[in-house]
Amino acid sequence: MFGGFKKYWKYTYRRMRQDGVLTWGWWRSLIPFWMTPAFYWAIIAFPFRWFFAAWQDRRMKNLFWGVPAILLLVLVALAVHRIRQLQVSVGSTYWDLAQEAMLVKDYALAEMLLDRILQDNKAHVEDARYGLATVFEETGNAERAELLFNALAPDDQRGYRDAHRRLAMILSGTVNEQSTVEQINRLKWHLDASLDEQSARMCFAWGRYAIATRDLEGARKYLEIAAVEFPELWITLGEVNTRLGNTEQALSSYEKATKFLAGQLVSKSQDRLVRVDYATVLMRLGRLDEAKVVLEEGLKRDPEGEWHQLLAALYVNYHDLLSIQGGHQISELLGPIAQALDQEPNFGPALNRLMAYATAKVEGNVELKKVLARVVAEGKQPALAHLALGNVCWMEEDKEGAIFHFERSLSINSKLAVVMNNLAWLVSHDEKKPDFERALAMIDSALVEEPENGSFLDTRGTIYMMMDKNKEALDDLEKALQSVKDVAAVHAKLATLNEKLGRAEMAEQHKLLEQEIRGAAEKLKEGAAVPNPR
Repeated sequence: MFGGFKKYWKYTYRRMRQDGVLTWGWWRSLIPFWMTPAFYWAIIAFPFRWFFAAWQDRRMKNLFWGVPAILLLVLVALAVHRIRQLQVSVGSTYWDLAQEAMLVKDYALAEMLLDRILQDNKAHVEDARYGLATVFEETGNAERAELLFNALAPDDQRGYRDAHRRLAMILSGTVNEQSTVEQINRLKWHLDASLDEQSARMCFAWGRYAIATRDLEGARKYLEIAAVEFPELWITLGEVNTRLGNTEQALSSYEKATKFLAGQLVSKSQDRLVRVDYATVLMRLGRLDEAKVVLEEGLKRDPEGEWHQLLAALYVNYHDLLSIQGGHQISELLGPIAQALDQEPNFGPALNRLMAYATAKVEGNVELKKVLARVVAEGKQPALAHLALGNVCWMEEDKEGAIFHFERSLSINSKLAVVMNNLAWLVSHDEKKPDFERALAMIDSALVEEPENGSFLDTRGTIYMMMDKNKEALDDLEKALQSVKDVAAVHAKLATLNEKLGRAEMAEQHKLLEQEIRGAAEKLKEGAAVPNPR
């Protein structure tokens, strides 16, 4: 058995030698190349072999000599990138500091920082331009501000979004229902470019645009959003709801407006506009006694304001309230009219209500003349009652009676001469049926009281012109020139009259004088509108 095993191994050894198994090459074939030292030596040697092989080529040799230049270019590029990063960092710092300065209203510092950004930096340039425009606007340089805003947000292409928003706010404050199509379209462009119909500020602008385009429902929707942040809009929202017939919503808006304005009046007692708005809203709510207190206080503080006209409107409201309640004597109804005309003799609503008493209906089929005569007899409002009686008599073609009552009215209260003048103008300029004869009777009565009053002479001269009594008109108007307020208007009438009378030279001179006066007034107006330079 052992001999057989020995014989087997001899045979096997012989075959292994024949097959090369016992050689190093056979064993090495079993090992992967990447596990051999030759593989790693080849990797290490490759750059050197490639370098020595490439060195034989002149172009490659030149390339190798250019490596330092390439390295230098890389270093320069890195330096430029670093400088730009520093500029962005500095620009961001300036921008942050400028915003802080604007928050505390240090506009001089803000302007300096923003200028530095625009001069020396690449970052926040658009932001800086917008910020600078805002600074100009806040410091009264409206023209420079508008130029920057227009550059940032042009009218023909999309620009800086915040500038579109700001221009929309500015333009919304200038448009109304009488604005041109171009003005309204320009506002619409900037509103669309702002891409904002949600914020309170832009809803403010959208609401004004809707009012200008008579879209009252749209205005109501936008103003309800905006009024939360801008409570001064409650007044406008009340007016919109009134026009829409939403009485309850209008009253609610006015109530909210009074709460806001009452607080404003405490902190801004000298602000005329706040006081006027507050009194106006109180009148719309029917809180007339409170409105009267507010207006009379305003008259004491600021006699030059429009308080007389507002008080006249207040007294007309009193009159209308008494009329609605019913059961009041005519003398009681004439009381508020007298107070209104005492405040503002030319107040149209009061004059119209006074004229209405010439055709008023009274209870129990009692004649109006008897009622007015009773008012005169009682002595409660005799002057206005005589005036109303004069109109009634005229309508009944009792001209002598009318003139008697007109003159009695003025003899009782000479202040009514102005009212008589205004009524004469009203009657002569009635679009439906002007009554020149009655107007002349009234103005003649006023001129008996004040024969040199330029306004009265102007009224009578104008009435004569309308009646084609050119000579009489010429006499009154030439005399009126000495004391009338609107001299240019009288010159225009005299130019027309002289042309009719064939006096071309006089007509030309009156035209020239009219132009000179109006031109001087325009220049004065423009000069007053120029803002103080900074």
